[in-house]
Amino acid sequence: MNVRSSDKPTLLPLSERRQIHIANPAAGGGKHLAAAEEAVRKTGGELLKSERPGHLTELIAEALVKDPTAHVVVYGGDGTVYEAVNGIMASGKNGTASFSVIPAGSGNDFSAHVNDSGALPKYELTRVDAVRTTAGGEVRYFANMMNIGFDCAVVRQTIALRKKTPLRGSAAYIAGVAKELAVKKTTDAKILLERCVSPETGEMLPDRTYEQKILLTAAGNGSHCGGGFNALPLADVSDGYLDVLVVNDVSRVTFVKLVGYYRAGTYMDEAGNLKDKFQGVLEFSRCARMTVSGPAWFCLDGEVFPTGEDRTVTAEVVPGALWYAAL
Repeated sequence: MNVRSSDKPTLLPLSERRQIHIANPAAGGGKHLAAAEEAVRKTGGELLKSERPGHLTELIAEALVKDPTAHVVVYGGDGTVYEAVNGIMASGKNGTASFSVIPAGSGNDFSAHVNDSGALPKYELTRVDAVRTTAGGEVRYFANMMNIGFDCAVVRQTIALRKKTPLRGSAAYIAGVAKELAVKKTTDAKILLERCVSPETGEMLPDRTYEQKILLTAAGNGSHCGGGFNALPLADVSDGYLDVLVVNDVSRVTFVKLVGYYRAGTYMDEAGNLKDKFQGVLEFSRCARMTVSGPAWFCLDGEVFPTGEDRTVTAEVVPGALWYAAL
């Protein structure tokens, strides 16, 4: 199942692909649009302008149907990456098209993982996984992380704070954490993890089921969320698996003690073993498929969605579904 970044594409190389740059004219005071215009002048590519939520998905799907080997460069944050991935998958050309992201949003966690961490080679086409979710009869894809429970409530608070205050990035997220902590709510959830493996050896493990009150669960293809929280430090966008963290129902005092380690990603070692102080507080697993029943909301790369009448969301890795070029 694993698709490693050393795999070389047998497709049209990056240097020979027509570039399509997509920017929101209103973002960043227009500076990102100016950067896109300059890139188009240098490459002879095409510039498309996203004008409303969901528009970028439509633009990419239409463009790739016309040119299945194009390379899409999107300017934005994690929400932009979410729209780009869904546009690529909707086009049906994900096997031939490719994309890059230039970080230009209030949260740039996917970019931090794929562009800045050294996880992927620069300026080379690399296969990365997508994750397909199903909830309320809707199919959606994400490239970075799914959050449920406390984290998702924080995202909803963060979105509201960004609209009402000048707070951005991790500052807005931390403020959202503080607001949600004041009313700390748990979620009744049943979580089924299928096709699990050992993070240390890759050995197949039995399926796991949790049925309890939880504070949150995070399922990551990438490692970071919330504008810099290293929630899943061992996550790999090209290993064919989700890294899953479950935080049990804990007191406010325990959570305050925990959140710094959660932000730094230092709650476990490089083999995936939890440090002693987190035993019984956290649960960590690696799996290819996850089903969560109970919560009313879930978040994909900072975008919030309802789970529907049956309050269930399923997430399953699609290994090597996308071609990405790190910048």
